[in-house]
Amino acid sequence: MIGNTTEISPRRPALAVLLSFIVPGLGHVYAGNLAKGLVLSIFIFVALLNAGMLFDMSTFYATWLLRIGIVLFFLYVLISAFFLARKNQVYRLKKFNRWYIYLAIFVVIISLANLALRHANNILGTTTFRVVSASMAPTIEKGDFISVDTRYASPVVGDVVIYVYPKDRTKEFAGRIAAIGGDSISIDGGAVIRNGQVEPKLDVAIDRKESARSVSMESQTLSDDEFFALGDWRDNSNDSRNWGTVPVADIVGKVRVIWFSKTRERIGTEVE
Repeated sequence: MIGNTTEISPRRPALAVLLSFIVPGLGHVYAGNLAKGLVLSIFIFVALLNAGMLFDMSTFYATWLLRIGIVLFFLYVLISAFFLARKNQVYRLKKFNRWYIYLAIFVVIISLANLALRHANNILGTTTFRVVSASMAPTIEKGDFISVDTRYASPVVGDVVIYVYPKDRTKEFAGRIAAIGGDSISIDGGAVIRNGQVEPKLDVAIDRKESARSVSMESQTLSDDEFFALGDWRDNSNDSRNWGTVPVADIVGKVRVIWFSKTRERIGTEVE
């Protein structure tokens, strides 16, 4: 009967692969190796936590190594589970070969995965985005994949950041910090004036600032703990000129690098 540890029940390789795809390590438990299965189940969490603590994961190479590492890990798990199950065609069921043991492992690992996903930015110190608008062109083009440093804490004028869009908090925008709390900012003749002086960090090509709103803007002074965002393509940017300042707390992080792009020459470009 089921549950009798003397019962011979061949391990099915396809099922071992499926279980491993759902939860890494679960296929190994099913195929007869409890210890290895549990180690593989938590390995990815421990590895990512250590990577985030020891390295700057927002760099170009770290971004790619992270993705390659995850793919290689899953390939190893799937292939290893397949061969373990194929090896155990004459297999006597063990005490841990119970459906409720499999379910318990599934629930615990999925719960940990959900927790890790909610705090992934803090754990790794980085996140990635695919740019869906041209508001920051030519610095960042539509379709570029960017890596963002989520441990960025103090806004600096001239930095390109990702921030929560104040009009719809389900969206994130990219923009350049043009002014911070206590600064005054205006636009005169297309030049951005910060605290009474032209700010060279915010200069853009003349063909990017031809519309009336890109040429002139009345002066305003920012309150503490907020910043003024501008797009590099001033004529094609929905930014603080349209809807006002952004709380510093809504900064997701600083854009570090273009880690992938349809234009090969842009791959690996540091964003400044």
